[in-house]
Amino acid sequence: MNLQLPWHEWRGSLDGRPTMLIFHLARWGDWRLDLHKFIGADDPECFHTHPATAWRLVLAGGYVEQLASGREVAWRPLRAGKVSPELSHRVVRLLNGRWSYSLWLRGPKTHPVALEGAGWARQRNLFGNPDDQSHLHRN
Repeated sequence: MNLQLPWHEWRGSLDGRPTMLIFHLARWGDWRLDLHKFIGADDPECFHTHPATAWRLVLAGGYVEQLASGREVAWRPLRAGKVSPELSHRVVRLLNGRWSYSLWLRGPKTHPVALEGAGWARQRNLFGNPDDQSHLHRN
């Protein structure tokens, strides 16, 4: 399953390398339903939080997430879970080495996104300030 869609947004590292593509499926007021396609791992020690409570359902592929505590969690197809705005994490690897698809239902924004970990400082030194959120791209 390698869907070729007109992706609406992408996320990635400060060097411009995309790690995730986003396709907007539906919107109800401040709620959104998106399809996420992970195409690469996040950079080492580049953790992030989310702006709202969300629920994810892995559809295909799967990935390993690393929490800021260092604990790793495998997200396999059909696994679902809640993501709170306080969760600081990053994608370590894709289980099939190529891609992973997830449905993402996000509620209204309640928090700023936080970029945490020593990896962002290294990226800042190499590529500029991550606080300007230039690593977030919208088509």
